[in-house]
Amino acid sequence: MKRLILAAAFMFGVSCIANAQVVEKKSPEQRAAHITKALTKKLSLSQEQAKQVNTILLTQATRMDSLKTHQGTDKKGNQLAAKTIHLDAKKQVVAVLTAEQKEKFGAWEKMRKEKHHGKRPVNKADTEG
Repeated sequence: MKRLILAAAFMFGVSCIANAQVVEKKSPEQRAAHITKALTKKLSLSQEQAKQVNTILLTQATRMDSLKTHQGTDKKGNQLAAKTIHLDAKKQVVAVLTAEQKEKFGAWEKMRKEKHHGKRPVNKADTEG
């Protein structure tokens, strides 16, 4: 009886873990809206600014999706293209912001970058020296 209960609990746990790992891919519109919402909250964007930022981010997300679906064999070229798309969008967003918002945007980006790099495993080559 104990084995049956243990096996059932194990199977339940495995099924929960398997379901938790399923991540639905967001559409470009959803990704742009999500980031626009976060920036509106963090930077106190006006409605007009939010509209402009959403348009910029939607263009970025669409271009990134296109890049991912039409990837070539040149990994470095793909990375460079993705970085270019990101930097173009960043320049356009910064152009919409006020001076105070630019400072907040820089802090927000720094926080996101640190959070992103915190998820990565530590590379031995980076720590040796």
